[in-house]
Amino acid sequence: MIPVIDFIFLIILGRFIGSISVFLWLIGTLLIGSYIMKNVWITVKQQAVEQFRAGKMPDLLMVEGLSFFLIGLLLAIPGPMTDLIAVILLIKPIRLKFVQLLLMFVMKKFKGNIVWTGYIKK
Repeated sequence: MIPVIDFIFLIILGRFIGSISVFLWLIGTLLIGSYIMKNVWITVKQQAVEQFRAGKMPDLLMVEGLSFFLIGLLLAIPGPMTDLIAVILLIKPIRLKFVQLLLMFVMKKFKGNIVWTGYIKK
């Protein structure tokens, strides 16, 4: 459903701001999203190795990395709705609440067999 709505919004935007502007916007968000995904992968990988060497479990790091990877993916997917969702998720309090809700959902699915420390605060 989201791709259909994105496509409709792209057509409407194309009529208002021009097709070249929409095309440049799509290329720009694709490049920004790809850049975020690439840098997050490299950074999370390096920091996870460092935390493993220090004897720590990089659970919070992995969750943060996954959330930024999702933001990059949403930016890379063409469309104004996915871009808007990605920009909203860039706001830290909103991103933290989203991750908390996502973790609570996952924990309920696994019936509490998975424990992520420090991220879910009641």
